[in-house]
Amino acid sequence: MRPLGLIAACALTAIVVAEAGVLRFGWETPGETPLPDRVLVVLTAAALLIVAVLAVPRARGLAWAMVTLAAGAAAVEVVAAVRGVEVFISGSTWRDLSALAAFALVVASSIAVAFAARDWRTATGPARGSLLLLGAAAVVTAGASLWAVVQAGSPVETGQLSPLRTAARIGIATIVGGFLVGAARDLLPPARTAWALARRADAPAGARLWTFLSALADELLPSRVLGRRIVAESERARLAADLHALVLPDLRRAAATAEAAGMPPEVQVDLRRALEDVEQLMHERQSIVLEQFGLVAALEWLAERTEERSRLRVEIELDGDSPDRSHGADQAIAPAVARAAFRIALLALDNVVRHAGASTATIRLSTAGEGLRLRVTDDGTASSEVDGKAGRGIADMRAAAASTGGTIKFEAGADPGRGTRVNVAWPVSRAASNHATRAEHATDRTGTPTR
Repeated sequence: MRPLGLIAACALTAIVVAEAGVLRFGWETPGETPLPDRVLVVLTAAALLIVAVLAVPRARGLAWAMVTLAAGAAAVEVVAAVRGVEVFISGSTWRDLSALAAFALVVASSIAVAFAARDWRTATGPARGSLLLLGAAAVVTAGASLWAVVQAGSPVETGQLSPLRTAARIGIATIVGGFLVGAARDLLPPARTAWALARRADAPAGARLWTFLSALADELLPSRVLGRRIVAESERARLAADLHALVLPDLRRAAATAEAAGMPPEVQVDLRRALEDVEQLMHERQSIVLEQFGLVAALEWLAERTEERSRLRVEIELDGDSPDRSHGADQAIAPAVARAAFRIALLALDNVVRHAGASTATIRLSTAGEGLRLRVTDDGTASSEVDGKAGRGIADMRAAAASTGGTIKFEAGADPGRGTRVNVAWPVSRAASNHATRAEHATDRTGTPTR
């Protein structure tokens, strides 16, 4: 979904920054300060706005913070510029300038409150209370700004604040409060996570500080983690390809030779076990079938492999177009999402074989709605891990879904024959990709490459 609110905030801030620039460059006052001092705040606000616009696609939290600061600085400068010419003008011109200052204050305070109120549903009780106060402050700012326009040109008694100055003070307090609340909501959860990681690190205090800062940067800038993940996935794919091309053929030949030569059973068993271990490691890290032929073919291969190594029968259901070419060739499933779906299916089937005592499992892949949905069900006994004793398999499935923007739910059937159900969903914004592998040969099991 496009960040329409953030884009609108940037557009309104650009108007306020332009107002500040025009007022500073367009009005001459006696005893004016040097030019660099006059334009410094305007240039700073413009720079913050540029940073906000650049951050919109990848770091929306940073973009909101920067646009809030830019709008606040520009609004303060507009009010300062208007008050600087107050003694030299009157009448309709002063009223018009007061309206410009009021507009800037309302825009800046509204953006600050919008920054603080992002993801309202996730706010806790104290945070919601702060947001309600900020909303009330924004309404008061709007009312005070309107009153300043209505009262523009009216005499002010000595010692009293003018309506415009009163509105400015309320507006500045709202802007500062909104920025602090919004920044706290953005920074505190990542800071807690990073601090927990740093505390678990068995290292000196200086190293822990570095761990905290590094973890905090990862939490605030997901692109850092994404870059490392891409490198890791590429290395895993290369390792899997090398194992498939170089190591597995030699192990298979050695196992076949040992069997044909009538070598001791212990040797044959050890070779077969080594072969299976390498295959398991390779396909847990990266499926060659997945990379070459797509997700459907990889799941079909996984089903065949599970049936060969256990008594479990695995059925595959496809609802909608093949996800490897759904939504058109340019919107095929993203490679990272395909890897995550395959990984989750592998772990889910492994849990079924190990713990469920099931006879049948079903993998259902759906593209009928928006995005991609994966569902793994079985007719065995519900896994105790779903009831709160989460083991490594459950944790790995959660991590695979979360790292690719998916949501995962585990359900334990209460009736016999209704075992564990694993439901994973990726929205279309996460599942679609312009760089996915097309799977034109992955239509049935007969065409699926074997080991």
